[in-house]
Amino acid sequence: MGALGVPLPARVAARAAAPALWRRVSAMATRGAGGATIITTAATPTAAPAVAGAAGLSSLPSMWSLRARPPLTGAAASAAAAASTTAGAPPPPSDASAATGEPEGGTFLEGVDANFRAASAHLRSVDPALLENIRRCNSTTEFAFPLKRDDGSITTLTGYRAVHSHHMTPSKGGIRYAPSVSRSEVEALACLMTLKCAVVEVPYGGAKGGVAINRGDYSPAEVERITRRFTSELYRRNLIGPAVDVPAPDFGTTAGDMAHIKDTYMQLEGGSMFGAAAVTGKPVSQGGIRGREEATGLGVYFGVREFLSNKTVATAAGLPTPWSIPASTFAIQGLGNVGYWAAHFIAKNGGRITTVGERDGTVSDPAGVDVEALKLHLTNNGGSVVGFANGGSPSLSVVADPAAVLSADVDVLIPAALEGAITTANAKAVRAKVVAEAANGPVTAGADVVLAAAGVVVLPDLVMNAGGVTVSYFEVAKNLAGLRFGRLTQRAEEAAMANLLATLQSHGVTITDRDRRRLIIGADERAHVYSGLEDSMCAACGETVKVAAELGVSLRIAAYFTAIRRVAETFESRGLWP
Repeated sequence: MGALGVPLPARVAARAAAPALWRRVSAMATRGAGGATIITTAATPTAAPAVAGAAGLSSLPSMWSLRARPPLTGAAASAAAAASTTAGAPPPPSDASAATGEPEGGTFLEGVDANFRAASAHLRSVDPALLENIRRCNSTTEFAFPLKRDDGSITTLTGYRAVHSHHMTPSKGGIRYAPSVSRSEVEALACLMTLKCAVVEVPYGGAKGGVAINRGDYSPAEVERITRRFTSELYRRNLIGPAVDVPAPDFGTTAGDMAHIKDTYMQLEGGSMFGAAAVTGKPVSQGGIRGREEATGLGVYFGVREFLSNKTVATAAGLPTPWSIPASTFAIQGLGNVGYWAAHFIAKNGGRITTVGERDGTVSDPAGVDVEALKLHLTNNGGSVVGFANGGSPSLSVVADPAAVLSADVDVLIPAALEGAITTANAKAVRAKVVAEAANGPVTAGADVVLAAAGVVVLPDLVMNAGGVTVSYFEVAKNLAGLRFGRLTQRAEEAAMANLLATLQSHGVTITDRDRRRLIIGADERAHVYSGLEDSMCAACGETVKVAAELGVSLRIAAYFTAIRRVAETFESRGLWP
């Protein structure tokens, strides 16, 4: 048996047979009793086992027999009904689905619910009513507020804050500025935050919020006014505070925005000595922590390294064992904060980045893309890849197709942009052996099925994207203690090592000046953060692989299972009040 409960020969056969298999799938949205999805074929309307068996996937319950999803409504239901009566390949996504990045046949939230239900099916000892309580979002607040623009005109904006769980407090989650921000989106992301915190054992509930704007349409002064007013709206509703709910940066927001949130909160709160802990991702000068900027990308690096260093996972993906980063090729979709830092650490440790996709094109070079040079080029050219020379490399290719990165012939594809990047419409084009989800929800529920049928191993966002919240946890601890990590220990560690080397020298051991400089180093704040993050990611990856093997499920369902079980244990051990 291979990883995820699938026999290795079957996975190899599935990869080769996937196109023919998928042509026989007429729809994924036919509903069974209780809202379960049934895979149907043109020849046999309810032949899910036969379809799975044709690719050797009969032992992959998480993808083929446990893909439970809530009933669809509205346009999604109409689309599903139409798909269920059409033979041949599944229909392309509707214009609305393509525009919003939502999974085919339902919203992003429905996709998260599907994974939750699939994992919950294995938690037979937990009361179903408790599981339903864990699944549902505790509260979602939507509010409108005015903005006076630089030209004197007034516009009305919409803000959201979803708090998914209070099983532990405070709740924690980012704030994003994007046109896609909606009630459904923040609820899905808040649920992911609860589970993400649980999977890396960060003692917070999940939350998420944002404002439905395109940041580029507003001046820096207007963005500051939006941020401060948004913070005041949260404050008046008791939705921000070190013991209540702690925001952080997300798509479209920056460390500078977090500084404005902190300042606004402290102005409103008055004499709180712990006010800096009300928000994370701040500049170091405002109580931030060294290592937070790169935390999510570094977590992606640790996750790729740990998952694929496991022989079972690497073999399932068709990678050589022992696997190593220097012997592998990578493609990055999106060179924002997460994508850049993931690429940075991969390249620093010997990996070869051969393809990078950005908003207006894809850069490819089999000899390797200079990520640092590309990042500088993007910064100096308004985010455009046009004109990038990669040091004059003769093998460089730049195409005006952002989606071309998804079909890069590499070992590992890292989607690091927004949710819904890989759908049923483009999943068959993926040639990578592994998809490492650096973004939240970049693979839709439908695409998950296609990738599994093709033998592609998906490293789940629930683990891969957890670096940011892990280091945010460290930042809150720093703010509550009022003390920089390493301040009490760094010099003492250096002195202890110097004494050890002196003792060795006194017994005739030769120690060069180079060795002395390398060894007499105490752990500063960044070293503490990196060490804590690495430990957290290693533990989460190891537990996910272990559970996947025990249950015979995908890594994604294993991560959900672990997280849901830990949340349930919290409720069961403390009881429900009143």
